[in-house]
Amino acid sequence: MAPWRIPVLASLATALLLAACGDGRDYPASFGDDDYDLAAMALRAADLPAGFEAQEIESPAFDNENWALIFDTDDPEGKQAQLEAQGRLTNHVAAFSPGALGPVLALTNVSTLYTDAEAARQSLEKFACGLPINDSIQLEPFLVPQIADGATGFFVRQQNDGSTTFVDTTLCFRTGRILHAIQQTSIPGVEDIALSIRLANSMLERIDAEFADLGGG
Repeated sequence: MAPWRIPVLASLATALLLAACGDGRDYPASFGDDDYDLAAMALRAADLPAGFEAQEIESPAFDNENWALIFDTDDPEGKQAQLEAQGRLTNHVAAFSPGALGPVLALTNVSTLYTDAEAARQSLEKFACGLPINDSIQLEPFLVPQIADGATGFFVRQQNDGSTTFVDTTLCFRTGRILHAIQQTSIPGVEDIALSIRLANSMLERIDAEFADLGGG
C-alpha cells in the first residue's frame, strides 16, 4: 500500500465512526411545500475548508422546467415530464470554489423537495439523487454511513478522449421528503470521501435546527 493512503484511510474510518445519524430525529413530510426553507438548510462557506468562497447564483431555486434545461438532452420537455413523474418539486443550489488551486476544484450543494418521502427515497436509490446526470452515465458507488433517513455515495468520472479528466464525488442523504446532495469536483486520485461526510454532519445540524423550528420530533 502506498504510504500516503494510510492517513487517508484512517481519516475516512474516523469520519465513518463519527458520522451523523440524525440522533433518532424524525423528519416529518406533512408540512406544506413552502414551510421547508431549503436555503436555510444549505451549506455555507464557513462549513467548508479555509479558502472556499460562495459563488453568487442569481436564481438558486430551480423548478422542473428550468432544472430540465441543465441536463444534456435534446428533449428538455421530455426530461421535465420525467422529473414531474418522479415527484420532484423544486430545489436550492449553493456553489463554492476555492480561493487558490487545490485538490477540490469546486463544490456544489443541492437540496431537492419532493412530493412525499417515498419519491425522495426513490430518487436517492434510483435516480442519481435528482442531479443533472444522464441515464447513460456510469455511477461508481462507495461506502457511506447511515445519515438521517438514508444515504448513498458515488463517483462520476468525466471523460475526454477516453481519459478521466475530472471526478465528481457525490454524497446524498435524505431527511423526510428532502434529498440533499454534496458534490465535490476534483482531479483523479485526490477524491475526499471523508470531507463529504464531515460536510454532511455540518449540514445535518442546520437541517435538524430547521425541523425543530417546524415542530419536527
